[in-house]
Amino acid sequence: MLSRRNLRHEVPLPPELTLDSIYKALEKTQDLFSLIKDKTGVALSKIIQSNNFSGIVSNVFTKMLDECSPYKAFSDQRYPDLKNMNNGIGLEVKASNKPLKGGEGHNGHSGWHIVVCFVVLENGNIDFSQVEIANLIGFEQQNSDWKYQGSERNENDSQRTETYITTNIGTAKLRDGTIYLNSEYCTITEALKRNRRKLDLAIPYYSIFAE
Repeated sequence: MLSRRNLRHEVPLPPELTLDSIYKALEKTQDLFSLIKDKTGVALSKIIQSNNFSGIVSNVFTKMLDECSPYKAFSDQRYPDLKNMNNGIGLEVKASNKPLKGGEGHNGHSGWHIVVCFVVLENGNIDFSQVEIANLIGFEQQNSDWKYQGSERNENDSQRTETYITTNIGTAKLRDGTIYLNSEYCTITEALKRNRRKLDLAIPYYSIFAE
């Protein structure tokens, strides 16, 4: 269940973006999916393919953050999804049905990225499990946080769009920047802690892996 108790207050955020704005956007996103189910009797999560549904969650959250913050919808075709028109800072949005998710995108851009992770409940509604945010270094820059992920045809002769995914360092930056964490769905195991300590990246004081 979405709760303000699960917010983590020390993680750096983009200028003029607040935890309260993010929380309200999460709340409004969940409420919209619940409302659709209540009004129609249909849970979108039950009739839409999983990866497509994640895209819908991302789009809805983007709209809600537009309503709740100075970051306004900018482009659904190119970076960024949201932009603060006061200072030009962008924010790319992704959603995933798996917690502790790394970043994924079509271009591997530099800048702020937010990943909203959710679970689908038995009744078909969603509940947010974790939210990560980090300022990442773009592809083809020195010490990039992204790597190119090619695409091959599967056994059904279909092919995913080619993407960029975060490196181990980029994924660690996102995980360090966890601003919402529901331990009911997301457990920080000893194995995850050991793997994080092995990376050539200092663990910041605000990280979920900080001792």
